Amino acid sequence: MDYEQFKIKRFGFWDLYLHKNQFPYLGRCYASAIREDVNVVTDMARAEAEELFSLVIPSWYKSVLELFGEFRPNIAILGNEWPHLHAHLIPRFQYPKHFYGIDFIDPNPKGNYSPYPKRDISLEVLVKIKEDIENKI
Repeated sequence: MDYEQFKIKRFGFWDLYLHKNQFPYLGRCYASAIREDVNVVTDMARAEAEELFSLVIPSWYKSVLELFGEFRPNIAILGNEWPHLHAHLIPRFQYPKHFYGIDFIDPNPKGNYSPYPKRDISLEVLVKIKEDIENKI
């Protein structure tokens, strides 16, 4: 899969991407460090951390909030499967959302986001979600 088609924005130290698994977490994204030689959160430079928490995450939060309504943001910096510094930005909606002809229902809104049911969403809808977020940032 060509992940560049899901890039929303390049910041100074981070690229923001739409996550390809939008179901059930509408607006789910991830921020990937631009610096190639950073693998774990403890390698994050102060400037990278400041930008992530003062600009990238707030920009994502504001855009998803405006598009899809009130949610609680979950942020996960894991590095389990992809050995590169990145942060998952996961919107947790208390109530079902209906957008793009799809019902997005968080199976456990007050608990851990994983594991979760997966559902394929068409490339057309993924690009639309990405463009909607991109236009709000």
